Amino acid sequence: MIVCYPSVEERARLQDFLQLIKPISVGVQLIGFVFWGAAWWLADPGYRYVTWHLVLLACCVALSIAGSCTSRFLSFFSIVSVWLLCLGFSMLMAQSPDREVWAVAMSVIVSVVGAPLFYRPSLSALASAGAWLIMARGEWVGTPHGLDSGWTLLMPCGTIMMGLLMNTIFAALHRESLRLRQELEQLAYRDVLTGMANRRKLLADLQHLHEQQRLGEGCFLMIDVDDFKKINDDFGHAAGDLALQRVAAVLREVTLDNVSGRLGGEEFGVMLTEGGAAHAQSMALRILERVRGICVADRRVTVSVGISGVARHRAPSELIREADVALYDAKRMGKDRFALHGAAN
Repeated sequence: MIVCYPSVEERARLQDFLQLIKPISVGVQLIGFVFWGAAWWLADPGYRYVTWHLVLLACCVALSIAGSCTSRFLSFFSIVSVWLLCLGFSMLMAQSPDREVWAVAMSVIVSVVGAPLFYRPSLSALASAGAWLIMARGEWVGTPHGLDSGWTLLMPCGTIMMGLLMNTIFAALHRESLRLRQELEQLAYRDVLTGMANRRKLLADLQHLHEQQRLGEGCFLMIDVDDFKKINDDFGHAAGDLALQRVAAVLREVTLDNVSGRLGGEEFGVMLTEGGAAHAQSMALRILERVRGICVADRRVTVSVGISGVARHRAPSELIREADVALYDAKRMGKDRFALHGAAN
């Protein structure tokens, strides 16, 4: 027996779909609930119902809709709500001499309207088939005079197939929209050359950490490639691009899970969230040592690092400003070194 587990991308797509479809699904369930209540209210005065049966069913539908809103089992509660509402309409229609007409109409509506609300075609088919069986009381929906048995068989099969087609088309459009959104996010938040977060993403991550008050013992490191203009002038922009890519690879490897990105040009930024100044200086030393091993066109690449003071819940803009001042000090002292803001030179 082969067991197939969903990939990380598939699970992420499923979560995105559920987040997107939840308000629509819940809205459709609520509309169905309101229409069922209106049908009860507009029913012929001569029809006699067991009131407590309908009230109990209404409570069950309300609980199922609440489950759709509050739990992660959206598909399960959506199917339950569909079936309960079909049961409610079937109870109302039982008193009508034209029950078959209304049952067919409601079953078609459920099959078509509910089709796009499920992630998999199998779930859509399950909800639709259950609706037809409930409306027909476990049998095929017949005609008032018991004729045209072939057509009565064709009607549920045709609408279920139409629902599957709509579900498949909707799912394909959804997957394409997610793919396009991911590409736009890459363009909006990733630096194309280095693959690191761009300035917008880096600043947004810093602000997020600040709002969560997670910068207390951290420091911001600003890294600048030394004599980058000379690399471009002497060997061309292709060599400069290669230098930036290799420095970025070092930063990704050394800083690991810390927030980092390209600030622009030959400047990079890294936010350490703990360890204070001692940890920041140790990290800066590792970066300097690793970058010294990079050679582009037989020229050794070096960087200078400016370190801000300990964050202590200060605004990211102040940390960046301090790191920039410290970076200027490191450049002034001869490059290929780090400087800590506020430290004696």
